[in-house]
Amino acid sequence: MLYLHPYYQPGAQLTLNIRSCADDKTERNVQATVAKALTPFTMSQVLLVEINPPTPGILPSVILKVYDPRFLQHREGTKSSAPHPWTLAAETTAARRRAFGAHTFLPTWWPDNNDAAGWEEYYYSNLQHMFKNELAAYTRLLPLQGCSIPLCYAHGTLVHPAPSNRLVVPRVLLLSYVPGPNLRAIHPSRVAPHVARALVDTVRACGALGVVHDDIRPDNILITPSDEPSQAILIDFANAQLRTDESDEEWNWTLQENDEPQLTEMMLENLGIDHSDKHRTTRIENLED
Repeated sequence: MLYLHPYYQPGAQLTLNIRSCADDKTERNVQATVAKALTPFTMSQVLLVEINPPTPGILPSVILKVYDPRFLQHREGTKSSAPHPWTLAAETTAARRRAFGAHTFLPTWWPDNNDAAGWEEYYYSNLQHMFKNELAAYTRLLPLQGCSIPLCYAHGTLVHPAPSNRLVVPRVLLLSYVPGPNLRAIHPSRVAPHVARALVDTVRACGALGVVHDDIRPDNILITPSDEPSQAILIDFANAQLRTDESDEEWNWTLQENDEPQLTEMMLENLGIDHSDKHRTTRIENLED
């Protein structure tokens, strides 16, 4: 299990420097109190926080996503990668190399296992990419925000508590808090067919707005409210594919190649969740009779 830094523990006070997603021009500092760390951390660190004092345009209880490479789960090692624990020295070396343009490899390339600074650059570059990707996805998906995906209130940076010698300033997103279990943690019978169908429609709408989620799985779907589930909320767009300069034909090919609506239906079926429109089927059968 990854070490939970004191400033991620319940009761910790954080300072955030943020810009509103609605008005990107004004920068301001806000204070946040950690209510709960939503562990385990995999890529970003996800926290439930209270904003004090209340900030216009942001609900008091929000989700804070911190893109700090220090706390990546990958550092513990995998079957194909040795552990790469964080050190201030390696992070500082990587930051200084970056300042002089010394790093040229793509973030998908794995450095040599003995290159500690190289791994710091790898982790840093990946999280920078994921932050920018997620922010861009939420911007594209503005029509869905607050309905079938979370609201994106603000973006900015985490201000390190003094004293701090770190040269890496983690990026952050402030998102609306969605209470309720993920799709893996709820009994299939509690997810009504119309809720499941709405999820498939959300995935299809993402594609129409120029976003392929690229990480559709039960953990990234929240069912809310937990007592009477009536809505499925799609979260975590850090791995999304975004439409750039593709023609309509090229983007349609991308959508067909990924076919996320069908993948979503298959996931629901594997979980034993009914997504059929029985009333529609009955109407069609009656018409045919």
